[in-house]
Amino acid sequence: MNLKLAVLLLSSSSAAAFNVAPWESKKVQMLTEAKKNFSNVLAAGAICAATLLPLPCPSNAADSFVIGTPLETQLANFGAASYPVFNSISDVTPLTDKFLGFVDTKIKAPDAADVAAKAVDGLLAIPDAAITEYKGVLSKGVYAGVSNANCVTLTGSGATLQKLQNSVAAKSVDASKITALTKKFAPANSAVPMKGGDICLPPSAAASEKLWVAQAELTANMPKAEASALSASIKKAGLQATRPSLISLVSAAESTFSKSPEAIKMVAAGKAVEPNVIATTTAATK
Repeated sequence: MNLKLAVLLLSSSSAAAFNVAPWESKKVQMLTEAKKNFSNVLAAGAICAATLLPLPCPSNAADSFVIGTPLETQLANFGAASYPVFNSISDVTPLTDKFLGFVDTKIKAPDAADVAAKAVDGLLAIPDAAITEYKGVLSKGVYAGVSNANCVTLTGSGATLQKLQNSVAAKSVDASKITALTKKFAPANSAVPMKGGDICLPPSAAASEKLWVAQAELTANMPKAEASALSASIKKAGLQATRPSLISLVSAAESTFSKSPEAIKMVAAGKAVEPNVIATTTAATK
């Protein structure tokens, strides 16, 4: 859960920053795309992320909506492309501060609180068996051989998690549900190495591929009812974003991720998978 939250924040906040280029000549177009993507909250257009998606994720079924499909290949491609970008981040806390400041000042408090509540409900509804399977992928695939003695951390991720937990929206959620959520995801969290309070990143592009596919597969187990409720809540909150209000968030995301060739490649991979994500989730909820 901790890793998913950190990746989610980075991904959703960065989506707006990489939609068009160059910045100066395409500013209006970029802000239009930024608003669209903030409302959609896709990980640079990549996956139905852990808690933020305005389209219901598919409920569990005998046949996976991810494994063995074209979506799996595209998610793996995004995982590989994003690996050097996440490893190059020097400090994620400035982006965290901008993101939370944006939510606190630009999204109506009751709507932000409703998103948090619906997200927790959705995560609690994921079957325990799916979390156990996810833990296995983390321990045996993503983080095999990784420990706090040899890992590269996502600097500032520990502070990010603390700030998310202390946010007004998060604190509005019933304390008993937060306790239940912490307990539910404890097995998966135990498979994610930490160093100095920060999350360890996957050790290779191949491991990053496995992480993104596993996250999507886990999220696909959120039941349709809870996913749909979360979807509606997210859409209502996301539509409150305006072009002027997104400027600071866009700038912070650009500062965090840079405009390196690797970052541009990550964006291209995200754009490539986004239509498949939307088509898959739409088909799964019919």
